[in-house]
Amino acid sequence: MPPPALPPPVLALLAAAGFGCSAVLVRRGLFHAAPLAATLVSVVFTTLVVCGLAAATAPVSRLLTWQILPFVVAGTVTPGLSRLALFLGVHRIGVGRAMPLVSTAPAFAVFLATAALGERPSAPLLAGVAAIIVGGAMLAWRTGSDLPWRRRDLIFPLAAALGFAVRDNIFRWGFRDYEEPLLAAAAAALASLAVMGTDGTGARGTGRLRLDRAAWGFLAASGLADAVAYVLTLRAFKGGEVSVISPLVSTHGIFALALTAIFLRDLERVTWRLVTGAALIVLGSVAILRAASP
Repeated sequence: MPPPALPPPVLALLAAAGFGCSAVLVRRGLFHAAPLAATLVSVVFTTLVVCGLAAATAPVSRLLTWQILPFVVAGTVTPGLSRLALFLGVHRIGVGRAMPLVSTAPAFAVFLATAALGERPSAPLLAGVAAIIVGGAMLAWRTGSDLPWRRRDLIFPLAAALGFAVRDNIFRWGFRDYEEPLLAAAAAALASLAVMGTDGTGARGTGRLRLDRAAWGFLAASGLADAVAYVLTLRAFKGGEVSVISPLVSTHGIFALALTAIFLRDLERVTWRLVTGAALIVLGSVAILRAASP
């Protein structure tokens, strides 16, 4: 008798924990690798896992259809380029600031969808925006006891959030005509691998591909954690409502902050401002998703 399936909300929370774990592993790996090299290793491992699962559970012939094109387009943005922006953010401002800012991705996704549909924002949606702005300002607060970092580097996790939001909207549009989520994820991963491979080829001899042996374990584990979290997210969306699953997955910033406090105490300080700012961003994203739900 097969074991009972986990409820979609539980799958979403496990995915959030996986994304948070991945960021902590990357932080360690980036001591021994350049962000571009780290991204390439992570994307390769993610692609191998997702493609393996897709091949084992779905007819691969379903990739040979024009309906797969939206997911290929999405793959030119993420996971590769968006993950590179995320890794740059983690490298320059730390996990504790970068991951909560990436939690704004659902807010970007809703705004993109709203703009495309021409809808007017409601009061709860605007309240969510205000919470995110205040939370972001708290993350940008720098004290004398902080390790050196530049406020302008906050743009990297925000760019990653925007990339993930673009992916989500393209995926939602593509799933109107396509019903194989794992194959869609595999197509996006393969397209992303091609983009990052091209970038890596052009970066030879520049130092952007520095990769010490000590980094491999951390980066491989990070790619595996990302792949598992990605699959869990797709499974959660398949069985649960977007208005429930998206906010739960977006709590990865809180998970990352908690893991940072436990495993990265020698590298980052988790202050009350970081915790409060992260909480406001997550709550703001939840409010926006709730306000946008039908």
